[in-house]
Amino acid sequence: MTPGKNAGKNLNYSNCCNLIGDFMRLKSKQHLTPSSLVLLSALAGCSQASAVDNNSNTVYVNGQIYTQDAQRRKVEAIAVSNDKFVYSGNREGAEGFISQGYRVVDLGGKMVLPGLHDNHIHALGTVPLDACDLEGKSVNLEQLANKVKECLPRYASEPGAWLKIDQWVPYENNEPAGTYKTIRQTLDAVADGHPIILSGVDGHASAYNSKALSMAQDDNGNTVGFNAKTLSKGGVFADLAPYVSLDSGVVRDAAKEKIPVGNFDMFAQEVGDPRGEAIYGAILPKVARVMAQSGITSIQDACSNDFIREQFVKMQEQDLLNMRVTAATCFIADDYKGKVDIAGHLKKAQEVRAAFANNPLIKADAVKIFADGVLEGDPFSKPPFSPNAGMLHNYQTPHLKQNEETGIVTVTKNSDDSKKNGIVNYKAEDFKNYATALDADGFSIHVHSVGDRATRVAIDALEAARQRNGDHPIPHTIAHLQMVHPDDQKRLGELGVYLTYTYAWINEQPEYDMLITPFLEQSKKGQDINDVLYNPKSYTWGAVYPVGSTAKAGAVLVAGSDAPVDSRDPRPFMNIAAGITRALPGKPAYNAKQSATLEQMLDAYTINGARAVRQEKIIGSIEPGKSADFIVLDRNLFDLVQQNKPEQIADTQVMQTVFRGKTVYSQ
Repeated sequence: MTPGKNAGKNLNYSNCCNLIGDFMRLKSKQHLTPSSLVLLSALAGCSQASAVDNNSNTVYVNGQIYTQDAQRRKVEAIAVSNDKFVYSGNREGAEGFISQGYRVVDLGGKMVLPGLHDNHIHALGTVPLDACDLEGKSVNLEQLANKVKECLPRYASEPGAWLKIDQWVPYENNEPAGTYKTIRQTLDAVADGHPIILSGVDGHASAYNSKALSMAQDDNGNTVGFNAKTLSKGGVFADLAPYVSLDSGVVRDAAKEKIPVGNFDMFAQEVGDPRGEAIYGAILPKVARVMAQSGITSIQDACSNDFIREQFVKMQEQDLLNMRVTAATCFIADDYKGKVDIAGHLKKAQEVRAAFANNPLIKADAVKIFADGVLEGDPFSKPPFSPNAGMLHNYQTPHLKQNEETGIVTVTKNSDDSKKNGIVNYKAEDFKNYATALDADGFSIHVHSVGDRATRVAIDALEAARQRNGDHPIPHTIAHLQMVHPDDQKRLGELGVYLTYTYAWINEQPEYDMLITPFLEQSKKGQDINDVLYNPKSYTWGAVYPVGSTAKAGAVLVAGSDAPVDSRDPRPFMNIAAGITRALPGKPAYNAKQSATLEQMLDAYTINGARAVRQEKIIGSIEPGKSADFIVLDRNLFDLVQQNKPEQIADTQVMQTVFRGKTVYSQ
């Protein structure tokens, strides 16, 4: 029971008997005291109460109900008693429940699905804080300068105070405008003595002005700054050079930790800090609404620390947690340092798992591992700033020029071998040992992997865990999978790994693709830029987000929005549409051979999502005995596919969300 949930309410028959059951389970390991016996005696009268409560027992009829059960049955009626499904089938079979006094709801022919599962999300990031925020909208440098000028008086009024700007898009726009040529120069021009950070929507890249860069600290806490000397060979930050672009001011992953920013980032908050508790406490009702109106009733929070877990507990205490949460314990700082502390990580993960062992809505039996960084680079900085995700082959150094007036990009000379192939955070054997230890102790492993080499190392580690421990029935997942070698696409299937793609990211988007593909593919002087980006014969074309081939090989498709990365909105139906089309509306598909079917996408968001977090026995499909979690939609998705309009799935609206038998959202 949710703490305080039934305060001030009359006990109905089912609630009363559930309370007896809960009470007896609680006391089964204890001696009953006289006061306990008095309470049991008072509760005994429950058996005389009416067996039907019209408020909690409901029959839903006249629907197009896709159960997602083993037979993928489509039915027209379901019955719910309290928090469980008790029937799914035809209208005639529902008459018996109606005759018992069940309330009847006419679905009006609407499509119904089980509640959706988001396997990779950062739930507290789905609602903006009271802070300067670009809201994920790309801006040119003049617009950025104006935003800084607007926010400084309100959010950094004290002299020398930090200005943090949230939801900056690192990989779109940021183009020169007026007197502003680079991000760093722009921020310097309007900083007025303040250090400034642009916090990227991808969670990996941030951009800083010169004052902020000068504040970087070494391991001893000495302020030495990011500069040409400290980042050069032999410098104190030489190992971080791949993460820092002095030209643009962009800093990524491990290097960000060196700049001491007093910010509101959820990963930087400490339990008990009044400021963080107040700021995040204020948004919890809005977080609940975002999830419910998206139809999401189960999530894996992809990187949970003590503070984040505490916020979920507060939502539960306030009767706001209308979803089940798998809180994946993560050690992000250690991962990006390549720090091997298997015993320490295991001990912490065990403590957290034990703390939630008896919680009906929150569990912590998964551990997140960051295998590498990102594939976005900057081909227009001087020198070009390479990506840092772990790749099997060396990155190219492209030579591109963009016309400031027309935006046309030309290849000015042949690309060069950069002699770099990115970073995998853990050595192969360390990764194997880490995965083996987690798997042996019953933890699901959830891996962030972007580059093809990082994915290969992750597969090797999961394969080693299986060989060393035996084939445990533990679902392990790999998220993102932006580049996967064809050999490893088959291996993912052979291992039956759960794959958490963010399908909305899969499309032809030249402005974004310009930051990736020229680093992956050789380019020649005068070559058409579209031939560089979208050559069907290239390695990249067949390796980017290989949804279709990995599913065909036997891997299990699940879905994760990674919100607030790219967008705060979890947008499940945009993801479903993009999984099918691999295209923006009206644009060509990015390798249509890798498309998923609607059936696969619904499985990813329902029963496969439940299996990925080991809860398929209680959620993921509409079946008697399972939790009554379901959503009602404003359109039938199968009709849109039959009409050859799958892109319109993206516009789907959730009309009603029911969680544990209770309507938590409706419109």
